[in-house]
Amino acid sequence: MKRFLLAAILVVLLACGYFFRGFFFESATETRVAARPPAAQTVAAEVATEIPAPILITAIGTVQSISTVIIKSRVDGEIAKVHFEEGQEVKEGDLLFTLDNRAFAAQLAQSEAILERDRAQLQRAHAEVKRQTELATRGVASAQKLEDVQTAVAVLDAAIRADQAAIDNARVNLNYTSIRAPITGRTGAINLKRGNLVKSNDTTQQAVPLVTITQLRPIYVTFTVPERHLTQIRTAVASERLPVLVALPDQPQTPIIGALTFVDNQVDVATGTISLKATFANDDARLWPGQFVNVTLTLGVQENALVVPSAAIQIGQNGPYVFVIKPDLTVELRLVRVDRNVKDQTVIANGLVSGERVVIDGQLRLSNGTRVTLQQPAGTTPQKTQPTPVAER
Repeated sequence: MKRFLLAAILVVLLACGYFFRGFFFESATETRVAARPPAAQTVAAEVATEIPAPILITAIGTVQSISTVIIKSRVDGEIAKVHFEEGQEVKEGDLLFTLDNRAFAAQLAQSEAILERDRAQLQRAHAEVKRQTELATRGVASAQKLEDVQTAVAVLDAAIRADQAAIDNARVNLNYTSIRAPITGRTGAINLKRGNLVKSNDTTQQAVPLVTITQLRPIYVTFTVPERHLTQIRTAVASERLPVLVALPDQPQTPIIGALTFVDNQVDVATGTISLKATFANDDARLWPGQFVNVTLTLGVQENALVVPSAAIQIGQNGPYVFVIKPDLTVELRLVRVDRNVKDQTVIANGLVSGERVVIDGQLRLSNGTRVTLQQPAGTTPQKTQPTPVAER
């Protein structure tokens, strides 16, 4: 009986040992793991520095012609000749269209003939006044007769002035048959060709201009900025001519230089923005009316601006932050206040001190207190050169 009891106790002890073996093994493993410090994360870092940084305002702008002229005829007539090609550059005063001018030339000749007739009649009237004056002095002619010829002279004087006005009007209408460019620019599509009849002051919906001329040199770029920049802009404009750079979307590396020339006289209450215009010489005609461009307005230079690479800035629930590397090679998550971006750098208004190192790559694996090791800078020679595989030789 005792043997059976001892055997039963032994079996129970073996069963308990088997059942609790996992617990003791896992506890020992966890103890060893807890005692081992977490592995350091490899990151890239840069130092926050103070440099002179330009104060820039960026916006999206639209290229706008300074002057666009719609060419229409001021007299009725048939187009006799077109003197330019569509899309051609024309200068102010260049002949564009010639209308059939025969009717206007005849009207001018008729007005000149009427003037000559009235001048001849006036000459005869002056002679009659002289004769009647002599007769009246001797008492031969009546005073009424003298008054009649004097009135005729006055009427003919007025008629001659009217004739001269008619001649001037006929000459103007004749000149209108030669349509010239009022500005220097590029022509658009020719809507009416040779042989078409044009009418002056045609305001119907079907009326189309002969052509449209758009000035390209110089040219405007219009853009809007938030009203919070208005005070800075007005202060800077009062002391100097502010430079403006525009870049075409497909040519960002070759910006075009101009100058701010217009600040609107009121803020748009609907959008909270102020409208600005910059003028560009556009000698190479790279800017085209209606084109969208990237605009950068320079207000000045901020001395000793604290900057870090833009890659260091992270966005969290509480706003922008960076990971600062402390002397013991652990990181600290620190909130910062961003002022603006200058190319690939960010100007920090508050939250950092010059000389502090910030993480610029590897932030996803970090949290407060994480230990890090600094990544070897690119271009440095490694301590050991790995042998080149045969397949790559």
